[in-house]
Amino acid sequence: MAIAPTSVRTLQRGRRIVLVLAAVSSMLVVGAFVRDRPADAMVYAKDIMLPTPGPLGPVTVFGDSVLLGSGLVSPTLPDQLQAQGWGPIVFRAGVGNRAGPTGNASTAGWWIQTWRSQGWDAPNVIMNLGANDSGICGPDVACARRRILDVVEVVGPGHRIWWPMITRNPVYQPEATAWNQALAELAAERDDFFTWDWPAELASGGYVTSDFTHLDAAGYRRRSLRMATAFTEALGRAERVGGDAPLPASTAASSRYVPLSPVRVIDTRHDAPGRRPDGSELPIDFGGRLPAGTNAVAINVTAAGPSAAGYLAAGPCGQSINASTVNFTRLTDRAAMTVTPLGPDGRVCVFNSGETDVLVDLQGAFVAETGEAGFTPLGQNRRLVDTRASGRSTKIVVDTPPEATAVAVNLTVVGAAGPGFLRATPCTTTGDVSNVNYQALEAVAGSAYVATSPEHTICVETSTPTDVIVDLTGVFGDGGLSYVPVPPSRMLDTRNAIGGWSPIQGAGQTVDVRVAPAGAQAVTGTLTMVTPTRDGYLVAHECGPLPPTSSVNAARAQALANSLTTGVSEGGRLCVYADPVTHSLFDVTGWWVP
Repeated sequence: MAIAPTSVRTLQRGRRIVLVLAAVSSMLVVGAFVRDRPADAMVYAKDIMLPTPGPLGPVTVFGDSVLLGSGLVSPTLPDQLQAQGWGPIVFRAGVGNRAGPTGNASTAGWWIQTWRSQGWDAPNVIMNLGANDSGICGPDVACARRRILDVVEVVGPGHRIWWPMITRNPVYQPEATAWNQALAELAAERDDFFTWDWPAELASGGYVTSDFTHLDAAGYRRRSLRMATAFTEALGRAERVGGDAPLPASTAASSRYVPLSPVRVIDTRHDAPGRRPDGSELPIDFGGRLPAGTNAVAINVTAAGPSAAGYLAAGPCGQSINASTVNFTRLTDRAAMTVTPLGPDGRVCVFNSGETDVLVDLQGAFVAETGEAGFTPLGQNRRLVDTRASGRSTKIVVDTPPEATAVAVNLTVVGAAGPGFLRATPCTTTGDVSNVNYQALEAVAGSAYVATSPEHTICVETSTPTDVIVDLTGVFGDGGLSYVPVPPSRMLDTRNAIGGWSPIQGAGQTVDVRVAPAGAQAVTGTLTMVTPTRDGYLVAHECGPLPPTSSVNAARAQALANSLTTGVSEGGRLCVYADPVTHSLFDVTGWWVP
């Protein structure tokens, strides 16, 4: 990458840049001293080059004095872009920079052409210009369009441009309005041009500004993060770069489900062998609780009090596990359900990547010949309860379809008053079990197979006040589908193109992957959301209309998993919808056949 502006070479040689901050209406003065230059030599431009490649690709960033603070105050905009997964990054911002025409070194076109001649031509471009250009054009939208298009034409086809709207002193608001209108028009007309409503962000984000244009240091830190996030949400998308992952071979005959009274099988906080060290494997012996002929089990697995971030992976003992079941962070209890085959010795093993206590609750068994219940997926997942509308209660009685001996449900906790747990059981029983662990105010989901009571109900209890959402994904009963267990296997991972999609799933984007063979009508597995750009969710569903439900929820930068059982489309394909930008993983544990 042959980029040779003097300022870039200076940064690479490691000369120290000393920022000059002056109390001019508490705003950042757009200039800097360079230690080995005369003390009065002000630099009104900043160049940054971050050469490390990122999975989302290279980015060119160019802007005027509005952007300069994002290059002077750390973490800079290039730092934040790199943290989101972009790179290499070339950044230049300076006082007086403008859009077009491309006449001299203060214009974007001049720099695009110069960098291109030196071998730098990133497909992704951020242009933060308009404060100076709008002063030239005044309230003339046509003039604004011409100057913006001067840049678009130099950048050329095969590139994507992201261009924030501008703010100016209210005296010059007609000029800013015309410029922003031109940006909005071009974003509506072109699929390679994107804009961002910076005026709305400035008005609502608590920024400090004296001239409605520049910010204080804290404001630039916040703006750099918001810009990197908004840019990633606009341009970060997955493309199909390969084929589907190979399907795992089944490990046992097809089975039908036997609902069991939920029971805690092991809790290493109290039971031998005790707390699990990093990298250990815990065999789970079900102690005569399983019917004869059981070849797979439905269990809920919890990491309690982990000392570091990590994951749990449950699978048949004696086999490597190419999947994960639960993701957790330090000192935060997390749980997830899984359906997993038994090993040859009739046990399940739980591997942990970080020191933690492990809890396992048994929900049901899959039996090859005498299993009593088949599974019927819904054509579209159905919301049974949402206490945000009906009102909170620490115990909720949920009506279930009368033909169901058990139900497959997704349980979401929203806005809890404090940390706690949720459990779902038949209303006629109680037990020392749990399904979802949550922290205050977060949204987190877990799934469960729950036997129904004779009154066709299940009961959902929470240990602390919170809103609860219950979504029905299918029912167990007469007829229905049989389960084919398989070793837990990864079918989708946008981080490394498993399943054919990379480099990251976009906001509002749906990807489809093969997760079961032709003839299968439903699938069971674990869906994981990894480091979303903001709080959000994934929806896994039979390809078709998007259901009004969610499958897994995660806060910004977290990694959270949830089991799901849902219908699949013809050819065994599953669709996964994301909101917002995130990495998405799916591990199959089995499928359902007639």
